[in-house]
Amino acid sequence: MSRAFRDFISVPEETGTVMVIEKEFGPKGAKDWAEMAKGIVQIVKCTFGTGALYDEDILRKKNRAYRAYGISPMIGGTLTEVTILEAGGYSQSDLKVYLKYAKSLGFTYLEFSDGTIYIPDEHRKDIIKMCIDSGFTVISEVGKKDPKKDASISIQKRIELMNSDLKSGAQMVIIESRESGKGIGVMGKGGEVDFTELNKIIEAVGLGNTMIEAPEKSQQQTIFMEYGPKVSIGNVQPRDVLSVAALRSGLRGDTISALREEQWRKYNISVKAPNEYN
Repeated sequence: MSRAFRDFISVPEETGTVMVIEKEFGPKGAKDWAEMAKGIVQIVKCTFGTGALYDEDILRKKNRAYRAYGISPMIGGTLTEVTILEAGGYSQSDLKVYLKYAKSLGFTYLEFSDGTIYIPDEHRKDIIKMCIDSGFTVISEVGKKDPKKDASISIQKRIELMNSDLKSGAQMVIIESRESGKGIGVMGKGGEVDFTELNKIIEAVGLGNTMIEAPEKSQQQTIFMEYGPKVSIGNVQPRDVLSVAALRSGLRGDTISALREEQWRKYNISVKAPNEYN
């Protein structure tokens, strides 16, 4: 790939993961979008339980289109939760058949969550291992979709579960904030990011091990300004991927001064910019 303006404009070479939630493309739309998003997006999640509403052939074609451009299709955690619910449990025989079928549809990543149903903490590692043994790269999620249930999870418990999932083989752990990004996890009721809590999680779990669901532009902006381009974010809408990449690269007015700090400082000194630019 030959990036436009590469001789004039630098962009970060090392960046975090961007996970997009998608529920609107057919195979042709997926191909067109993936061609544009190549190198910017790493994972596309078939969100909610929408995977169960597709024609099998269409889903296979979509996943094939994503993989052709180096984007990994991920099956959403809610679908697995409903599968466990309908099976009446998560015995190996029931879940293994589901996982084998999901793999046959072309999914390479799987989100493991218990955002709606109850799964005892001691069984999380067994389910994660089963998913990995079935050929999936697992990204787990900690948090509940119901705000009251989620609020009952202490910061210490959240960190404990995240580290346990990583130890069990999860590649990364998502901090739940739903598609709305409001009133869940580290997001306040108005969508503001609680950096006091988030910084504690990052410090204990590691930036590279954490994905923050941040669907809103204001959240993405403040998160990139706080942690830089190596932070991983999720629940990005397909239409927003270039905007996210621009924020992450210091190519929007909102993040130029913070993410191009050295260039900003040297330039302002050279042109004797007014103090407000410093």
